[in-house]
Amino acid sequence: MRMTTAATAWLFLAGLLAFPDGRSEPVERLAPLYRHSILVTDLDRALTLYRDVLGLKPGRISETSPDSYSYVFFAIPPGSMKRFAYLHGEGRENVLGIGEVPGLDLKIPRQPRAVAWVQTVADVEGTLEKVRALGLEIVPPMEFMSREAGKPGMEAGVIDWDGHLVMFYGLKRPAPEDSMEDGGEDSRDN
Repeated sequence: MRMTTAATAWLFLAGLLAFPDGRSEPVERLAPLYRHSILVTDLDRALTLYRDVLGLKPGRISETSPDSYSYVFFAIPPGSMKRFAYLHGEGRENVLGIGEVPGLDLKIPRQPRAVAWVQTVADVEGTLEKVRALGLEIVPPMEFMSREAGKPGMEAGVIDWDGHLVMFYGLKRPAPEDSMEDGGEDSRDN
């Protein structure tokens, strides 16, 4: 039996009908989602930067289905994407999607750098040290004074293995307090 819109509305209002997930209101639009998605040739290698160094939290990693919209969206040959990873940021889920396309030449232009992933990090100097240890190309760091925090900060960039530009920034570590006075002697009580 097919119900009219008015009858359905009356049943919802009366509390006699609900959606399968318990809602009593119809969904007018999907929840807002803001995600940057990139292609890489080696997902495990990419995770050493995005997860282990930049601190994004791993979410779901799944095999890419043969009918995935990713093939159309990224304009890549069907079957070329093997896996897709979702990474979470601080307080937000699925902020970065990474699709693995082994053997595909991504042809990301070196100049101009038209797109960047940008994020804050808790320890900008430590992050820069870890990026250097990976041997990736670094865009020279620059110090700044944070208008928000009123403290010195630093921003730097890195080009990942596939040519993606990543900019990270944060507050600098506080300078160690000058506890040495009177010719280098420690003035604290022991």
